[in-house]
Amino acid sequence: MVDHAFLKGIEVMACHGVHEAEQHTPQRFIVDVYWWLDLEKYARADDYAKAVCYEEVFRTAVGILSGPPVRLIEKLSISIIDALLERFGAIRMVKVSVRKPDAPLPGPFADVGVSMIRRRPDD
Repeated sequence: MVDHAFLKGIEVMACHGVHEAEQHTPQRFIVDVYWWLDLEKYARADDYAKAVCYEEVFRTAVGILSGPPVRLIEKLSISIIDALLERFGAIRMVKVSVRKPDAPLPGPFADVGVSMIRRRPDD
């Protein structure tokens, strides 16, 4: 499958991390979501109601990021992937990148994050 849609730069202030302070002090998280599906049928029909809605993908990601604290950004990533695959049957594969650019590291750095890609189990 080569068709995909994406939503990049979703930014949320949230409380996730290994350290106790991170569980209570909001930090910036930035998420990029890519999803693979057959876009031709949506393109030809030009029917918004039949498409995988960007707004719903956005709401799904933000809901997870804004939810209860977790320790690992990997957990955030797989939770978003699982939710999207469960909610949208048309999606065949999802890639989610979660970045934590203000992570409490002991020195200067440009960015830190993870990317995970998962296919629908029945593919």
